[in-house]
Amino acid sequence: NLVWELLRAEDETIHGSKTYRFRSPKRRWVYVTAEARSNSGSVRVKLEGHGELLSFTAGDSSSREAMRFLPEGRYKLTVNAPPGSTLNRLVVHSIPEIILHELAGLKVYDGDPLIPPLEFYEAHVNKHVNTLIAAVNSPHLKPEILEFKNNGGRVLANAHAKGVASGIEYCPPEEIFEYIASTAGYTHPLADGTTLDEFSGPCVNCPTYAKALRRLKTSPKHRDKLLYFYDTNIEFNSDEGLQRLQAVLDTDSIILWERYLSTAHDKFLPHPHETAVQDFLQSEYGLGEMARTYRSRDPTAMEHLAVCFGFFSTPGGHMCNSAPSINHNVFLDMQFHFVANDPVYWGTYGLMGYHSSYSDEETLRWLCRLFRHYGIEGNTAPATDDPYVSPHLSNGDFTNGTEGWTMVPAEPDSIRTVHRHGLSALQGRYGSSTGDTGLLTMRSAGSPNAFSQTVKGLQPGRLYTFRMIACDYEDLSKREKVAVDIRLDNVDLISDRSFSTVFPDESFIFPDDHDTWLTYHWFLFRATGNKARVTVSDWTSQKEPGGPIGQQLIFNFLQIHPYFEP
Repeated sequence: NLVWELLRAEDETIHGSKTYRFRSPKRRWVYVTAEARSNSGSVRVKLEGHGELLSFTAGDSSSREAMRFLPEGRYKLTVNAPPGSTLNRLVVHSIPEIILHELAGLKVYDGDPLIPPLEFYEAHVNKHVNTLIAAVNSPHLKPEILEFKNNGGRVLANAHAKGVASGIEYCPPEEIFEYIASTAGYTHPLADGTTLDEFSGPCVNCPTYAKALRRLKTSPKHRDKLLYFYDTNIEFNSDEGLQRLQAVLDTDSIILWERYLSTAHDKFLPHPHETAVQDFLQSEYGLGEMARTYRSRDPTAMEHLAVCFGFFSTPGGHMCNSAPSINHNVFLDMQFHFVANDPVYWGTYGLMGYHSSYSDEETLRWLCRLFRHYGIEGNTAPATDDPYVSPHLSNGDFTNGTEGWTMVPAEPDSIRTVHRHGLSALQGRYGSSTGDTGLLTMRSAGSPNAFSQTVKGLQPGRLYTFRMIACDYEDLSKREKVAVDIRLDNVDLISDRSFSTVFPDESFIFPDDHDTWLTYHWFLFRATGNKARVTVSDWTSQKEPGGPIGQQLIFNFLQIHPYFEP
């Protein structure tokens, strides 16, 4: 559905210059990769209308790659090289626009040992995407943005979608026109366009946006700018919605379809089974049914749609990795696999991820791996063979009582399972109340309360992560780490990459003047055998309580999954 090979040449000798021709069947991006070798001079690959794409110095035969946006049409690639040079491989793919929200927005906790965000993006992100959403007004980001654009990439600036909230009043087309034209995406010299955030379907001002969009595209000052619409649904069943959709199609604008799918949404994914997920992905709540309705509106509609996957993965924002037993990386892979293979998505314009500020470094790197696997390389097989439900640790939210866990209470009734309404939302679990259950301990003066479980199904030598959330059961107002001890036996703990940090609630469960704080534990370890053991207690050590006697703590979100290595 996503990638089409337009040109391939292999093992050819170049005597000075050779031209290759290909046709871009639609207005899309192209990916060009080559390997070449010369012993006496440089090899240069040029794309008609875009100058030099790739170059190789004498003796260098490593692989090079570049991405450029091309309108539909015929194009020439010219390889210039000293006589007798070898072109080992030259491949051109037609690929989707690959969009990331946002540059340098990666979440960093206190004590989280990440390299600086811009260096991280340069090393792990930018080469896998061709469009970045960024704060173009930030002087700090200017060098990175310039380099990205010099390499052929696009940069967009985000803006609020004015006049689309529920109950909003009518805005005249002139007002919407002036508003869009004043956004950073339209006024800043580094920006190629604006993303409007967000539409939830038809609204009173959808026809107004249609008129404003058509006017922008006929304005000499604004016609080269791009406009992207975030949409939570794409059914366009009303006349108002269809007017906006038609304007999008007529002006080569783009719908960014928000598919923020949680591993444990209360309504849509009640059971953690792979077959249930496949049914869900086909449904109106997943990726299938609404896309079929959208395509039925116009045969070319999918060529104006970018599927925007939610890759939220950190507490304190939003988490699509709501169910601790499910490998969120596998769930993301299943979504990409669906879009790459289901016939309704043939010719889809773009792939997108939202957004970095809610993500950890592993999930962002994994998202970029999926971008490349499906959106650049054109693979149709899954990117991982890891199981959807990880076998390593069970009952991490204590929804089945203490099943699977060994309890060592300090006193009678000092450990019990509880239900705390709203805890899941406080943790940031997206659309899910799975985190409302947990294990409660009451700290004793005599000895710690402890609970443990055997970790199964590990692959010796492989890296894994352990995650857990803990907080005070009765008082969440203190900005401090709760006193606990976590022990992982029969593993090599990577201590300088592991951390425990306090994070704030970002939900609306409590009033604005009631700050709430929880503690997030993230440990990285390498398995030394097929089994290990994890033990958690409410003392900081066997000798020291480390916290107030009588304090009640609640634990959940305990999980172990394979770690995607850089």
